[in-house]
Amino acid sequence: MSGAVIVRGAIHAALSGDADLAALVQQVSDGAPLKASAPWLQLDDSAATGWGARGVDGIALRQPIRLTLRGDDGARAEAVVARVEVVLAGMASEAGGWRITSLRLDRARIVRGRAGWRVTLDYDVRAARLG
Repeated sequence: MSGAVIVRGAIHAALSGDADLAALVQQVSDGAPLKASAPWLQLDDSAATGWGARGVDGIALRQPIRLTLRGDDGARAEAVVARVEVVLAGMASEAGGWRITSLRLDRARIVRGRAGWRVTLDYDVRAARLG
């Protein structure tokens, strides 16, 4: 299976399996949710490229994670973002024959609209194939 799909799945599993995050959002979806009540997190479209070094086969993945919130609760947006950072920092480094060698927040976009907040966190991930 593609390294990008495996790494994306590992990120989704880590986020959706965290009880503290589940207390802050209604759902964590892989892609746009078919039906959801705010607040929710979704993994947006990822982009992967080849990466590696001598003897290392790997991928570089850009994985956006979007939070959608209704209303004026900026403190809740901060709490969700902080929890996402904790969960991803503590996730397992190996998944499906791949080792995540780095996972870091590259940038965050925060949009405050009439109906609520939209926060997008872009994570850069590098992973090497094991074996």
